[in-house]
Amino acid sequence: MLWSMHDRPTTSHTATRHTATRRPDDVRLIATDLDGTLLGRDGALSTRSTDAVRAAADAGIVVVFASGRPPFMVEPLLAGLGDAVSYGVLANGSVVCTLPDQDVLRSVRFELSMVTEVVTQLRRIDQRYGFALATDAGFAHQPGFARRMPAVDMPPPVDDVLVAMSGAREATKLMAFHDDHPSHELLGLLPGMLDLDVSVTHMGADCVEIGPAGIDKGVGLAWLCDHLGVPAAHVMAFGDEFNDHEMLRWAGYSVAMSTAHEATKSLCDEVTLSGADDGVAVVIERLLDER
Repeated sequence: MLWSMHDRPTTSHTATRHTATRRPDDVRLIATDLDGTLLGRDGALSTRSTDAVRAAADAGIVVVFASGRPPFMVEPLLAGLGDAVSYGVLANGSVVCTLPDQDVLRSVRFELSMVTEVVTQLRRIDQRYGFALATDAGFAHQPGFARRMPAVDMPPPVDDVLVAMSGAREATKLMAFHDDHPSHELLGLLPGMLDLDVSVTHMGADCVEIGPAGIDKGVGLAWLCDHLGVPAAHVMAFGDEFNDHEMLRWAGYSVAMSTAHEATKSLCDEVTLSGADDGVAVVIERLLDER
């Protein structure tokens, strides 16, 4: 059963593409994916990207991290940014919070019974599936996950996330991976294998996220922008993966990275350089020069 808990008004949002694309010089809010987009191959922020994000914030633009990462995996990136990044749409849209203090504005959580059922069904098919799990009691991951997120400090791996979640009351994020099946293959495989009403989305690393249907970055970003009073037409979004699609469709101006799949590029108003080549910074610098 899907349920949400937060202290702010609950408003239902559907992330649909605006019909009129606005010029990027109308931008009031920038939402950017992290892995494969703002970050380089090493999972770190370059000096140029850091400077661009700071310059955008100094110009009065609200900067939002929109990532598949849960909040604790974003925290290490904030040290060099000060208060330049104001909000996070994290865990693929299931957590919306302020940054850097991580005050939760909206959190969509799901019951541990769903986690147990997903893990049990996949293990019944193939014992080689690995999992990582975020709950209200902390984060646990099985061997093989850490190398998929090499730039993030994590606790030691555990043998079984179901055992590790003992004492937790609710889950916020479940990730699955397999050494023989890359993430894009799992996107196609898992929905037909799971006898549950869940969604399977790309994490941004070589694993997939499994969660309640109807939760994505587009819905999370739409909720945040409604909360801030920023229309979609004044939002610029950057992304490179399938889990960015809803957000890219919803934003008034969307930018794909050169390394993105053609399906992702086709949704966007512009294609920039790769994350390794500071593609986000290139667009932000141009935007600020034209203001």
